Amino acid sequence: MILESYAIELDDCDPDEDFIVSETTVTVKPSAPSTDRTIARRASLQILYELDSTDHDMRAVIEAHMTERPEAYAVRQVIRRIVGGVIERRAQIDEILQQYAPEWPIDQVATIDRNILRIAVYEHLLQKRETPIAVIINEAVQLAQLFGADQSHSFVHGVLGAITSEAKQKFEIVVDEVGSA
Repeated sequence: MILESYAIELDDCDPDEDFIVSETTVTVKPSAPSTDRTIARRASLQILYELDSTDHDMRAVIEAHMTERPEAYAVRQVIRRIVGGVIERRAQIDEILQQYAPEWPIDQVATIDRNILRIAVYEHLLQKRETPIAVIINEAVQLAQLFGADQSHSFVHGVLGAITSEAKQKFEIVVDEVGSA
């Protein structure tokens, strides 16, 4: 390290013995999605974010995302299932989230965080397909780190950590048999 290149004077600094520690957080960008489910979750989040922020037509938004992103087109059925399931069950999902995060009214939660949580709750509690909760939480936290604010990942992790297998029994959720799961 070349101390002469610093804009500030470092009095009494011995580079061999003194260390400068930064208190800023280093942001590590997650790698590109590697699995179809990861790609589908990321695209679904972007679609749900747009739908939650605008009054755009769902079909038009989905098709636009798939046209612009060829990797999303490859997993279009999974994206449609997640987006359709979250939209169809949004009231039920929001009720569950409100119970597990009562101090945060759902309409006051950041749009990104709210939709990450909606996807995770849908995948964990409302779809027929069994996805391990650890995978759901991990992917949700990664999405929050990538797209959310500085502390989004902690909030998402905390809420999802509170939602365990007891939630399935507590809410007596009926899994959709029609195919939106």
